[in-house]
Amino acid sequence: MKILALCCLSLLVACDALPRDPAGSSDAIGHNGVMRVGLVRGDGDFGRAAAARLLDRLSRQTGAHPAIRPGATEPLFQALERGDLDLVLTPLDRKSPWMTRVSLSPPIATQSYKDNRLDYYAVMRNGENRWIMTVESAARAAADPGAGR
Repeated sequence: MKILALCCLSLLVACDALPRDPAGSSDAIGHNGVMRVGLVRGDGDFGRAAAARLLDRLSRQTGAHPAIRPGATEPLFQALERGDLDLVLTPLDRKSPWMTRVSLSPPIATQSYKDNRLDYYAVMRNGENRWIMTVESAARAAADPGAGR
């Protein structure tokens, strides 16, 4: 009986670190106090208010401030894949070839053009599951009321 209790306790202790970030994104953000954020500038103000709400919420949750790096989508996504960025904020078409290479938050803003829809996302590096869960939760809370529809 004592062995069973010890095994259960060991499992509970091991679960404390789940979900994990293999590259240590969440730990680095907490330790350094900085979120490295790529920002793709779009047309006009689309997504700007929702992105500001998201970064404010993430700052409060992590205790880290955003260090913004503006740029074009492709170079920022490459930096994200290399681990040089923690997050990219961008409008993105669902047909983008990056869709299978990155993890997307729920849309935080949506804009429609006739029959087309463009969503604004927080994009994270694949596999950083603890960080992804943190961003997804904050994105749901920060989303525009019409986002995701």
